[in-house]
Amino acid sequence: MRCRAIMLGALLGASTSPSDAAVRLCRGTISSGPVIAATEREAKRQALDIWKGEAAKLGVSFSAWGRAADKILACKPAVGGKFVCLARAAPCTIEQAPNRRENRSKRIEI
Repeated sequence: MRCRAIMLGALLGASTSPSDAAVRLCRGTISSGPVIAATEREAKRQALDIWKGEAAKLGVSFSAWGRAADKILACKPAVGGKFVCLARAAPCTIEQAPNRRENRSKRIEI
């Protein structure tokens, strides 16, 4: 019985250490506006480049399309055999969440 209590205490003690977490912070939606190009691939690339450039104005860490929320990359045929594409998404970055225990101990001055 005592062995179980020691093991349980060791397990509980190991799980009480503070852990850090990353959080995704997103801003308002940005749109590339319609982009017309000769091929769908080129129109997509240009639309994404425009979106990334606009998102980078918030900070380089916001310019990754892969981290963005509510992504839309839509294309359709346009006049003359061309394609029109639009990229729209909320740019996001990843930041380390503050350690709550550390902040709490500072507030109550332990």
